[in-house]
Amino acid sequence: METNSTRKLITITENKGINFQKGDKSLFKKYSYFQVINAYKNLFAYDEETIEEIKININNNNKSKINYYRKTFQIKKDVQNKDLYENICNKICKKYGLTGISLAEKEKQIKAIKYHHHIYNPGTLYTDFIRMYKFEHELRMTLLKYTLIIEESIKNIFVSYLNDKRVEPNYLVNMDNYNTDALKSNPFETIKMVIDKYNNQKSKPIKRKRDQHLTVPYWILINELAMNQTYYTIANLNKEDSYKIFLRCLNFFTNLNIKDENKGKSKKQIQREIKLVNNFKTLLCYLGEFRNLLAHNQPIYCYNILEYNPKGNNKFKYELPKTSHNIKDKNGNIIPVEKQQINLMGSLMNSLQEYFGKDAINLNNSTKLNLSKIIYILYKILKHIDSNTNFYEELTTIYSKYNIVLSNSKFEIEQAKNILVLNKEIEELAKYNMETLNIIESINSQKPYKKKLKTKDRELKELIKKIKNTSRTIKVNEIKSKYKHFPAQKRYSEFTGIDLNFFKNMK
Repeated sequence: METNSTRKLITITENKGINFQKGDKSLFKKYSYFQVINAYKNLFAYDEETIEEIKININNNNKSKINYYRKTFQIKKDVQNKDLYENICNKICKKYGLTGISLAEKEKQIKAIKYHHHIYNPGTLYTDFIRMYKFEHELRMTLLKYTLIIEESIKNIFVSYLNDKRVEPNYLVNMDNYNTDALKSNPFETIKMVIDKYNNQKSKPIKRKRDQHLTVPYWILINELAMNQTYYTIANLNKEDSYKIFLRCLNFFTNLNIKDENKGKSKKQIQREIKLVNNFKTLLCYLGEFRNLLAHNQPIYCYNILEYNPKGNNKFKYELPKTSHNIKDKNGNIIPVEKQQINLMGSLMNSLQEYFGKDAINLNNSTKLNLSKIIYILYKILKHIDSNTNFYEELTTIYSKYNIVLSNSKFEIEQAKNILVLNKEIEELAKYNMETLNIIESINSQKPYKKKLKTKDRELKELIKKIKNTSRTIKVNEIKSKYKHFPAQKRYSEFTGIDLNFFKNMK
């Protein structure tokens, strides 16, 4: 593929219709084009065109489009309109390293990579992309921090189960402990991964055991695994151990308390419990894969989105839940992937009602596994294991800080300690006795009263003056986000499912 200098990338960005304000170009050197512009283009591009649409616009002599293409693709002025399309194809092929010779070959290769030309609104700013990049960076760090809590808990449950079973220390490197019949689950890859960990000389605990010529026990090996590695290790164990470990996870992370013995249970109850365990196992798998996205600094607004088509009725295709292309209905017809995913997500949402109780989100039975669902699942698990978790507060703080979905508006008080002084002065005023009845009695009895009335009036005015002076020392300042309205708000909610209602319903 073609490489470009920083200066060339700035020119490319400007030609796309993305504007730099004063001082913005200096920011360009601090951030990766790929991680900023390329990562968030689908949020800010209001439209996109295929190579076929570009060809049609040129053939129809659409002057505004032709001028736009010349600028965007940096086509020289001496190139005639009749040669414009082929020049654009040449530019695209050079950019992506395509080697077609004839125009037909070039078109075929461009279509094969599913090329789309993104079109931005005239007012799109480079700083909008930077805001999104910074926002997601903070959001990822927070989500990763809390995902690691769940990861650590799964490892503890894993170790605790093996301890209770009194297995040999070399349990994880013994092939007899794995379900080698389940080739689809790839137990051999798991065993290889565990053995690689066994030989990891960069791990001090492992190196110490190896230097001592001792077995590296399972409790050390498990500590070396990442979340998805832990998941697949458990999933590929023999069926009994695998099921019972995931059952312990289910009981620990949810409201359920299912016994691991089937004695006295009906067949229907056993099947229901197996389904609940398997569905929770699926959720842990999703969280493990999500954890990898967070750890590797990947954009997460597009979590689980396989394809995006802004022009279609169904804008999104989702990668998960995983489905089969050969599943048939009772009439022998192939069930479309989207229909299978709807059914699977419906099942997961029903299970969530049993795990954590019914709420506005899981009752909705939404069929989209997007960012909102994975954050919701994370929150419900965290809330169960730690009712005092600050996850929700930290989440809303980040969204408010960048004025995305939530607006940041808080109040800060200067000289807050004077509020106590003010309260006392107000209480003193409330208790102040003007002795009205005595003064009225003196008036009626034609006794002297003016001096007493003036004294009381002076004392009252002094109290009011003190209150006013104290009030002036207390200032309330409203602190708002430095960011204005987020221009891609609607598109962000379409991708993620996160809007104001999401935060209201999750709480």
